[in-house]
Amino acid sequence: MRLLDSRRLTGPGLLLDRAGAVLDLELTDAERDRVLAAWRAAAGQLLDAVGWRGETVAVRAFAGGASVAFTAPSDALYAASELNEAGWAWAQAELAGAPPPDLTALAHTLRATIAAERKPELLALRDAARERGVTFLHGEEQVSVGSGRGVRVWPDHAIPSPSAVDWTQVHDVPIALVTGSNGKTTTVRLLAAMAAAAGRVAGITSTEGVSVAGRLIDGGDYSGPSGARLLLRQPEVEMAILETARGGLLRRGLAVERAVVAVVTNVADDHLGEFGVQDVETLARTKLLVARAIGTDGRLVLNADDRVLVGAARELTQPIA
Repeated sequence: MRLLDSRRLTGPGLLLDRAGAVLDLELTDAERDRVLAAWRAAAGQLLDAVGWRGETVAVRAFAGGASVAFTAPSDALYAASELNEAGWAWAQAELAGAPPPDLTALAHTLRATIAAERKPELLALRDAARERGVTFLHGEEQVSVGSGRGVRVWPDHAIPSPSAVDWTQVHDVPIALVTGSNGKTTTVRLLAAMAAAAGRVAGITSTEGVSVAGRLIDGGDYSGPSGARLLLRQPEVEMAILETARGGLLRRGLAVERAVVAVVTNVADDHLGEFGVQDVETLARTKLLVARAIGTDGRLVLNADDRVLVGAARELTQPIA
């Protein structure tokens, strides 16, 4: 057994429906059940000890390993990762026949770590944005509400109270998510060209960078959550088109909570094996995470010729085009 990765989940993913902490483990089939049982017991005790009794614990097992996770307050995800790692160390000690850790001392240390990280003002602003149905983003030492023409941005150290925000000036621009195994960047460019032809200022993210109305903001692979945040904080954007790669969805989760449309081009058997995604059916479920951002007035656009994608979409309730 071996710990492969410890990471924060900042949005909905395959394991959790909101922020949390995830461990990726390498396990043999013979040891999997007892290892996961030991981690569940240890993580459960630690969650109780720090006052996180209402959090959801999740396990996804697959050939050769597993991912173990729990939800956590989004302003304490580094501390949550430390708690998850402590639970793993406890499970390892138990399986090796070593004495358990001093729970009182360990809980004291973890509570102090949580207290040092917590930002109640961050959660207050997030909740106020959700109540008003506008985008909330946190990352790159900034916090923002709204998007594009309706965005307001503050540094991490100067988060305002909700009552200090002029919410009449905060709104969202239309957001489109584009994912799939092939054709993502091409689809993003096509949508941007359509928006430009209609006289709209379109911003895009892709594996080639972030640009607004054809002007490059920054080059590189921005098909993950950091690219989404960078683009949605550009105040000239009237429409945002976000390339949403499999890697970002699996590592960090969905970058935004709402979009007016999501496009899934296709599902092919590439990149299998990463993050425990070992078959195209699981890959299809990963790509279809973008559907969680679509409300009843939005649209999910799928490739009707892709048998696996169509089959996976039967479980969805979002409007499909």
